[in-house]
Amino acid sequence: MKRAFIALFVFTAASAFSAGIGFHGSVRNSVYSYQSDQTHTRFYQYARLSAVSPGRHFTFQTSMRALTDMNETLTSEERFKVYSLRLNGRNLLGKKFDFSVGRLFLHPGTVLGALDGVTAKYALSSHFSLQVYGGVESHFQRSFKVYETKDSRVLGGLFQISRFFSSKLQLLYLRKSNTEATFWHLAGLNFDTSLLPKTMLRAQAHYDVEQSRFHRLLLSARNRWSPKFMTTLEYKRQFPQVYANSYFTIFTPLAYQRVRLGAVYEFLPNYNIQAQYQFVAFEDDNANQVYLTIGNNFGNLGLVWENGYAGDQLGLMFDVYYEVAPNLIASLYVDYAKYRVEEIYEFDNQLANAARLSYRIGRHWTIDVEYQWLTNRYKSGDSRFLNHISFVW
Repeated sequence: MKRAFIALFVFTAASAFSAGIGFHGSVRNSVYSYQSDQTHTRFYQYARLSAVSPGRHFTFQTSMRALTDMNETLTSEERFKVYSLRLNGRNLLGKKFDFSVGRLFLHPGTVLGALDGVTAKYALSSHFSLQVYGGVESHFQRSFKVYETKDSRVLGGLFQISRFFSSKLQLLYLRKSNTEATFWHLAGLNFDTSLLPKTMLRAQAHYDVEQSRFHRLLLSARNRWSPKFMTTLEYKRQFPQVYANSYFTIFTPLAYQRVRLGAVYEFLPNYNIQAQYQFVAFEDDNANQVYLTIGNNFGNLGLVWENGYAGDQLGLMFDVYYEVAPNLIASLYVDYAKYRVEEIYEFDNQLANAARLSYRIGRHWTIDVEYQWLTNRYKSGDSRFLNHISFVW
């Protein structure tokens, strides 16, 4: 796998000097200053690069980050992160075959995450396609390190029927394991349809082969009653997806059930109200959550209320932005919460604020400055400063 990464870098270097190659990307330098036991000043460098071949059949993409702390020495795994590093092939073999190899993020019908490996998709016809993937799980800290196959193997596939009576059906399989245990072993289906007028229906059923039980059940219906009014009704039952060698295996995993009802209504041009209610049922208790926001093109005002097993909370949120001058945008965010984790405790208060200025210079440069400060039960005051300079080409 490490040799594959080196080969990808060689491909990129060669591509940069090849005629007809399209080269795009962005870089960002960020300064983050905060105080804990001592004052820390951290410098982040982000890079996103993309090389596209003539005809756009092959692309190389990478996303990386480097970190320097002026006050302490960091390990190489803390300093350098590789979020993505992959070679893609698209519309090959008569526009039927796609592939990706390297470090990539996958969501093949269920939660998978980052994978160091390969995925390939073949269109059997205009309605049927088959995807397979394999490799090792990406390093937890997204460092340059690549796990050995004996430590974290990933295998899976997805068969899909799409554009069939306004519906899509996916049959999936996923297995994560090492030489000692199986982390996840899932099989199931996803079904989406818009056959009913103004309605999107979704059903998911994922079975845990290792534990012989349903891992995830989901039923949802989204209705657009008019151009200004939409509702969502959802039922979900799921077990936590915990690794076999994780610290959290000391706890007995219990499924939770959630019923969610949401609505969005545009009561004036560019003014909308969003409301959501959630009821969450645990093994021996339950919790209620209510979210309400009113917003327009310049910001939002929100309210959150929670009680029950998840704790008690009343929160207010305010987020607004304004174009002070051409290409100069100022924004302000305020978040107040009054909360407690159990009924035997008194309520605590927390206030978090952020003020930001963003200035765009031409087509390529953006400068952002942000100041954050908060107060809570542990600190009477905590402030942080961030600065971003971005270049896009």
